[in-house]
Amino acid sequence: MNNHFMLAIFICILMVIGTGIGFYSTVWEKVTEEETQLKADLEKLQQEAEKLKGIDKEIEKYNKQIEEQEALRKKLQTDSIPLNEVVPKLLDSTEIIANKFNVKFQDIRISPLVRAEDWNELPVEMTILGTFKNVTCFLNVMEKRKIINLAAGSMNVSVSSEVDKETKSPMLSVNLSAKVYLLQ
Repeated sequence: MNNHFMLAIFICILMVIGTGIGFYSTVWEKVTEEETQLKADLEKLQQEAEKLKGIDKEIEKYNKQIEEQEALRKKLQTDSIPLNEVVPKLLDSTEIIANKFNVKFQDIRISPLVRAEDWNELPVEMTILGTFKNVTCFLNVMEKRKIINLAAGSMNVSVSSEVDKETKSPMLSVNLSAKVYLLQ
C-alpha cells in the first residue's frame, strides 16, 4: 500500500508539473509576450505624448504668427489704397458732372486720407461757380451718386459779381467742404 500510495503521489506530482508546464507554455508565455508588447506600445505612446506636449506651444506660436501676418496684411491693404487711381477718378467724375450742369471750378483741394476701421475718408474742398439751378443740380447728382458726402461737411454760398450769359441770372460762388468715403 505504501508503494501504491507513493505511486499515486508521484503521478499527482507529475500531473501537477505537466499541468504547470502546459499552463506556462499555453497561457503564461502568451500573457508575458502580450505584457511585453503592451509595455513597448506604452513606451512608444509616452514618447509620442512627450513630442506632442510641445505642439500646443508651437500651435499657439503659429496662431500668433498668423494673427500678426493678418494684421500686417490688413495694414498693407489699407496703406495701399490706390489714391493715384481714386483721386483721378474722383476728379474725372466731378468734372463730367460739372460740365453737364455748366458749373465751373475755381479751386479744388484734396486733403490727406483719414483712416478708420472699415473705411477711409478723403476730405475734399472745392469752390464752384454757377447759377442757382446748375449748382443745386450739380450738388444733387454728386450726392446721389455717392461721389461726395455733403452731410459730413459744410457749404458757404455767396453771390458772385459775374452773371450767366444765357439766363442773365446771378452766379453763385459755393465753397464746399465734403468727404469722400472709401471702403476698405
